[in-house]
Amino acid sequence: MRKLLRERIEEKLKEIIEKNFGLKADFYLEESAEENFGDYSTNILFKLAKELKKNPAELGEKIVEQLSDFDLLEKVEVQKGFLNFKISQKFLWELLINIAEDPANYGKNNLGNRLRVNLEFVSANPTGPLVVVNARAAAVGDSLKRIMNTCGYIVDSEYYVNDAGGQIERLRKSIEARIFEIQGLPFEFPEDGYQGEYIYDIAKEILKRNFSGDYGRFAVEYIHHWQKNTLERYRVKFDRFIFETEIRNSEYPRKVMKILEESGLVYAENGATVFKSSIFGDDKDRVLIRSNGEPTYFFFDLAYHLHKIERNYDILIDIWGPDHHGYILRMQAGLKALGFNIENFKVLIAQQVNLVRGKEKVKMSKRKGEIYSMDDLIDEVGVDAARFFFLTRTVNAHLDFDLELAKTIGVQNPVYYVQYSHARIASLLDFGREKGLSYQKGNPSLLTDPEERSLIRKIMFYPDVLQSVCRSLEPHLLVRYLLELSELYHSYYQKVRIVTEDAELSNARLLLSFGVKTVVKNGLELLGIEAPERM
Repeated sequence: MRKLLRERIEEKLKEIIEKNFGLKADFYLEESAEENFGDYSTNILFKLAKELKKNPAELGEKIVEQLSDFDLLEKVEVQKGFLNFKISQKFLWELLINIAEDPANYGKNNLGNRLRVNLEFVSANPTGPLVVVNARAAAVGDSLKRIMNTCGYIVDSEYYVNDAGGQIERLRKSIEARIFEIQGLPFEFPEDGYQGEYIYDIAKEILKRNFSGDYGRFAVEYIHHWQKNTLERYRVKFDRFIFETEIRNSEYPRKVMKILEESGLVYAENGATVFKSSIFGDDKDRVLIRSNGEPTYFFFDLAYHLHKIERNYDILIDIWGPDHHGYILRMQAGLKALGFNIENFKVLIAQQVNLVRGKEKVKMSKRKGEIYSMDDLIDEVGVDAARFFFLTRTVNAHLDFDLELAKTIGVQNPVYYVQYSHARIASLLDFGREKGLSYQKGNPSLLTDPEERSLIRKIMFYPDVLQSVCRSLEPHLLVRYLLELSELYHSYYQKVRIVTEDAELSNARLLLSFGVKTVVKNGLELLGIEAPERM
């Protein structure tokens, strides 16, 4: 796989630093804050200066001198302690030709080096429909999976079904009460039971099938199937579903206890079995087995994560709901105790979503059965808008989701704005084809306007952005990039005539347009969003 331009500069720079200063430097070049500074920059000189106790400007001049014959670069400068790099025009032109020859693979790289990743997300209880915060987690998790696979990781997506415990008993009692109600028999609805029309639907289905088994198990299967269908509508398919009952009945709970006991990490207190999690950084020790002999949810969660570890994953990524932030320290403690390197255990918290219609918040109450479900959202705004809007902000920030804006057909709607750049270019390529023009005949050396270099430069950053998403686990970086690229192209389209009487120049500009179209299409696909040819 061809190395990225940025990776080639980093490699050369690291080689020079080691050869001249005897140091192994670890850094990534960043996109320059302003184009007139260059294309990439790094603050590595400050780090070297601190280590070597020398002036950063002097160190920079020595590095600049040794990069003078590196043909990938047109210019290298030291400015205010930063090293700035400008890519040679020749390599930017070559980039457009490479994209035209193999558009589907542009952006693919080997950052992950085939590391195996377990990515668990959504994992909602099978006690009701998926809701908007689940939709947010699904958009983030599925996009991360697609992007990380493109960057050379091997990612398995996983959904943990909590089909055991008190919530399943409450579900069973809720359905039983509704069955009695439908049959006209005396009933008492549990105080903490599940409301909502769907409980009646399950009760009716049980009666229709004349089912006489465990109502709780029936409901779990019914709701799990419903949730899977919702996710598939949303273009999310999991590689594996793991049921909590499977973990409870497996060897893994015993394995966890054996490891902790043999390491001297458990003790008895008031009849309960307690894990010494505080010695691994947790704020207090955690109960594994209650005094009544009932294991805690945390204990089974450790068993589930040991199950992941023994499947030989290099990296574990969990996306949890907004009320789970306090759970991170205890899980880190547990994984440390089980021998897993917690540097490779990543937790994202998918924060709460407020639905807004006009200026009013959409009111929801699970207890009263007033649920605006994930299916409702898909029905109202569509999959593309839903996924895009959830990915516009960092996952750990609260999000106000504007339902009216998401349905707007116009450039003020961000997903429409990006999709329109793709459709606009598709129409343009067709128009050119009718006139006997083709991007495949384009000579990129004719692209000499500053706006054209800015666009090619932006195209060049696409694989870098994908790698940044993998390192930060923040897919909103790709959304922001696609908005910026679309803005650059729409501005260029308004300013410059792309198809002119000059066939050679027209072909060159069509080649540039095809490069933009390719990146928008590939990027939207990684976000699980369609790239329409017509709008």
